[in-house]
Parts: sequence; structure tokens; C-alpha cells
Amino acid sequence: MNAKQLQYAPDSFTKQFVTLSPFSGQVVSLSHIDDPYYKSGLMGPGAAISSTSNTVVSPFAGKVLSVSPLDYAIDIQSSAGLKCKIKYGGDTSHLHGAQFACSLKRGDEIRLKQVLFTVNAAWLKQRGVSNTCSMTLLNANALIGVLPTHQKFVEAGEDTLLTLYL
Repeated sequence: MNAKQLQYAPDSFTKQFVTLSPFSGQVVSLSHIDDPYYKSGLMGPGAAISSTSNTVVSPFAGKVLSVSPLDYAIDIQSSAGLKCKIKYGGDTSHLHGAQFACSLKRGDEIRLKQVLFTVNAAWLKQRGVSNTCSMTLLNANALIGVLPTHQKFVEAGEDTLLTLYL
């Protein structure tokens, strides 16, 4: 587990920032992701969702840092400087980006709740790809910590997924 990953809100902090969920589905621990980098916290603090949707939306306004069709992932940065990786499913590199649709590119501005990319979840499931998706923070060093939601289910673009404490 990442040291910045909190179980409860800290007693004292200067500021808090919430991010909406980019996925709809059941909230699960990052340890449910079948990838040692996520399980060990090397990808940063965050949360995972057992997704029930084909659409991934922006949890905040900002810009695109990179799009990775092979990983079914996108890296974005908020206007406040927060960087995060949003990834759909497990190991997808062998699929060569099939059924991944993203019209965004590096440097594009994004709005809160804007569609970042879509996938064909049924097609991925047929190929044995897990629907466990993740949102991890890439630059959490300046934060006191990150508190994932305690809700069991979240709706993309509606419910808070992470609360960040400065």
C-alpha cells in the first residue's frame, strides 16, 4: 500500500480537493488489480472500480498529458497541477488498442465530466480482460494524503472517488 493512501481524513490539513469518479461501478481496493505495480503502491495512491460502463470521463478540468491505447489509459493534469493516470482493465497490451476509442491527444484541454475515452467492455471481457479500472495519482508527494471514497458504488462524473488533503 502507498504511504499516502489514507483510511480516514487527517486531523489537520490546509486544503482539500475532491475528484469525481471517471468510472461507474463498484469501488474496490487497488490491491484487487492483478498488477504488482498497483498492488505495491508504486503507481501512486488512488482507487479502483469494478466498472459497469464503456465510457470514461474526466474527474476534473485540465489537460491531457498522454494517451496510451495499448494500455487503455490516459494521463491527465488538473489546472491546479495534480497529475493522474486513468486506466481501464488489466493487461491489454496484447490487444494493440482494439476497441479503444479516444479522440484526445497530448496538450488538449479537457472539461470536468468530458468523455476521455470509450471501450467495448463486453469485447474485452470475452478476451479475459478484467473490468477493474484504476485512477492513481502520479505526483502525490506534496499531499498529506489521499482518501478513497467509502461509498460502495459510484457513478462516473457524479460521485467523489478521491479526496486529496494538502
